[in-house]
Amino acid sequence: MPIINHNSQPVLQSDEFSSLRPLVTKDHGAASLTIQEITIKPGMEGRLQTHPVDVAFMMLEGSIQMIIGNEVRTVRSGNTLLAPPGTPYKLINNTWVPARLLMIFPSTQLERKLLE
Repeated sequence: MPIINHNSQPVLQSDEFSSLRPLVTKDHGAASLTIQEITIKPGMEGRLQTHPVDVAFMMLEGSIQMIIGNEVRTVRSGNTLLAPPGTPYKLINNTWVPARLLMIFPSTQLERKLLE
């Protein structure tokens, strides 16, 4: 069983997020789990999308607005956002500070269908 030092994992730039740090992946030995630390910079808006699996976003710092289905919800640190399979969602950081969260899904590769 590996112990993964989060600080030694590379921080990657992403088109959709300000930065992404893979914490648990198939490269670490996971067979069906991915956990990524994501930072969403102020003003960043993701794209409306769906996934065939559950996707959970655990808020660590800041707040994020999530459009999920027909609802718009503002979620702050200490809460978890859940996008069930097939549910359209979008993340928006409409604040002046970065939002940091964990993205968790039960797969080593996240399939996504863009809706916009």
